[in-house]
Amino acid sequence: MKRRNFILGLAAAASIPILPATRKAYAQQAGSFIGNVTARWNADGREMTLIEPFGYIDPSGKAWEVPVGTTVDGASIPQFFWSIIGGPFDGMYRNASVVHDFYCQVKTRPYRDVHRVFRDAMGTSGVSERKAFLMYHAVNRFGPRWDNVTVDPKCLVIDDHYDFAACSRNAAPALPVPELNRENLQAFIDDVEGNVDEQDIATLRDSLSEVR
Repeated sequence: MKRRNFILGLAAAASIPILPATRKAYAQQAGSFIGNVTARWNADGREMTLIEPFGYIDPSGKAWEVPVGTTVDGASIPQFFWSIIGGPFDGMYRNASVVHDFYCQVKTRPYRDVHRVFRDAMGTSGVSERKAFLMYHAVNRFGPRWDNVTVDPKCLVIDDHYDFAACSRNAAPALPVPELNRENLQAFIDDVEGNVDEQDIATLRDSLSEVR
């Protein structure tokens, strides 16, 4: 996809009327993807690198572009929770995971906004409200976080010359996150129970024995 066409697509999507992102309107909330995730798997078999630009317009109309050359591995979603979704690049989670991975690596926007767009993008992809609620709170509790956003002007303009490796390397330092131990996982389960599917709660409870 040519850069010009990509920008035109972003502009067109931004003109879509915005619906309120309430819980009742979750399944019908605004938001759209620009392009498709087109990537090649790297030699390690775990990471993949985008070979076409990709993007998402969130329910507020804000663009979240992901440039060619971005390398993602799903690590922005705590691996412990992969048992719930089957893997970050499976099915309806792929688009949201790519956007989330990119912004968690370059850190050009506040981490709370980045986690929130993961939730929004899951909704746009058709992930159920209860599943999206669970995964959003998982990354918000145990996922990446940072104090300051990257301010390097070269990392704020996403174009054909974007240097993903340099922007990732020079991103704001990560902050410590709560350890995913038995106590913290139990507290997480208690917090989300009643808002997520019982089967997912059961899976998490069964996994308690796997953490210390």
